[in-house]
Amino acid sequence: QTCEGRDRLLRLFQFGGRAVMGLTAAASGATGRKVHTNARNFMVALASARRTFRWGREIPIILSIPHALQLRNRVDQALELSQKMSLLMFVIFDHIGWLRQTSTGMKYGVKTIQKGLKCLSVSCLFAMACGLRRLSRSVDADQGCEWRTCMLSICRNGSCALQAAHSARWWETSDVLVGLMGVATSAMDIASAWPRQEKPKVAVEQSCSEQQTEFAQRNDDVDSQASTDATLDAKGLERFLACDAESEDL
Repeated sequence: QTCEGRDRLLRLFQFGGRAVMGLTAAASGATGRKVHTNARNFMVALASARRTFRWGREIPIILSIPHALQLRNRVDQALELSQKMSLLMFVIFDHIGWLRQTSTGMKYGVKTIQKGLKCLSVSCLFAMACGLRRLSRSVDADQGCEWRTCMLSICRNGSCALQAAHSARWWETSDVLVGLMGVATSAMDIASAWPRQEKPKVAVEQSCSEQQTEFAQRNDDVDSQASTDATLDAKGLERFLACDAESEDL
């Protein structure tokens, strides 16, 4: 969760820089052009830094392929496999582009990275299709919580597909729109990766411990009362035997 949250936080600032770059694209003054250049350099630097976090991301994707093969529905199986494979191709192209940029310069490897972003856009579209199928099943089963989760997943995947297509120069829209959508989806990912505290469980455990303590105190009170009664009975018996012995002597 820490690595995922750090990557999503950088992604939020990266797309925030893209939004600023789009807002200052038509600036005519020196200050506006300077802000536009700084925002672009900031976005490119964060995009390059995030590529270092993706090393090893292909391992969980490969490990999840057998689970997709176990799906009984052939349509779901085909969609899940297509989504995994296209996402794996994105990671591979991204690694190759990063290696080319670090070895020969930032200008090289751009086309390779754009090919990877196209694969990411396709993967998000397949994930969106999978979410639509889950949404239809949740509506039929009348599951409100599952329905809301599917809707959020569909909106996120659709937005990410548009962002990747714009970044790959495959279907360009607007830097402002893509930047704001990237900030929104990054905030959603940060919220999902944020660690949650189980307060109700702690409250239940505290109440249970308090009940156990009270029960133990009651048992101690009962035991002390019983011991007191036993002591009194023993003293009374001793007095009775003593009086009986005196009467026999008389």
